[in-house]
Amino acid sequence: MRVLLALCALGVLTLAATALAAGGQFWLADLITFFWPIVTLAALAMLILSVFFGGMIARIASLAALGVCAVPFMLMPPAPDVAPGEKIRVLTANLFIENPDPRPFVALLTRSQPDIVITQETRPDFADAVRGSGLYPFESERDLSQTDDKKVFSRYPIREARQLDDLPGRPVYRHAMRLVIDTPAGPIVVYAVHPDTPRSLEQWHDRNAYLDRLATAIRSEAPQTPVVVAGDFNLPAHSVFFRDFFAATGLRFTRPGMWLPVTRFSMKLSRFGYFGSTIDHLAVSPVIRVTNWTLGSDIGSNHQPIIVDLALPASNAVAGL
Repeated sequence: MRVLLALCALGVLTLAATALAAGGQFWLADLITFFWPIVTLAALAMLILSVFFGGMIARIASLAALGVCAVPFMLMPPAPDVAPGEKIRVLTANLFIENPDPRPFVALLTRSQPDIVITQETRPDFADAVRGSGLYPFESERDLSQTDDKKVFSRYPIREARQLDDLPGRPVYRHAMRLVIDTPAGPIVVYAVHPDTPRSLEQWHDRNAYLDRLATAIRSEAPQTPVVVAGDFNLPAHSVFFRDFFAATGLRFTRPGMWLPVTRFSMKLSRFGYFGSTIDHLAVSPVIRVTNWTLGSDIGSNHQPIIVDLALPASNAVAGL
């Protein structure tokens, strides 16, 4: 028993240390961060078991593994300030391209009443259903093939909407969409995002190039511009690339706390609970405050919607918007 616990504890330590030390250079090491909460819970379980049944090696290895697992939590990008006030409600959801029924999603919109809706993997029948609900008089490009199946609906006028182009010498498979929306508190810039999933080394490089291009666009915004970035990042918050993106842009990471709920889960295991990763995110520039963060109800997708209430500055008319 002691030998088995020692081997398991050393295995968890090796896995965590590899992801932390080499995740920025190696694809497979970075993929470990998709399951970081599971690795963390495994380290905690090893520590508890080793206290009662293990030897010194198991205890030391388990404690070290737990310490390594704690590092990405401690290095998580800062959250925006919390403040009361008049809100703008934003919902982002990956609708799942194989989802056959738009009615649960439209029902969620009717109940939660978001002002701005950002969707990924949007099928035409879902866009038609939202359009037919009469909730949103303004929307982005109707031809979903031009926006990588991303869609934005809004209660407020969309003044501008365009796909980002490539950086010189760094073409990407997908592109973020930049919109300027005229809210009652003034114009805001919204980036709708959905980079490729990093299931292969090539897709991993593409996702990272996508985020570099997005960060370049955000840095080019005028100072004090209210910016919202939302969507399926295909990137867990515990990855070094996530931390680098926030360091490069100065954005704030909206979240309910340090332990993040799963947003992308296995539908085959959903009867037992949500097993998966946190890859759907909403980020804001420092001038925006958060009044509430919550998950939406089941919409028949393998992603959970995120609903965030934002408080905009009293006057945010920015030159250049």
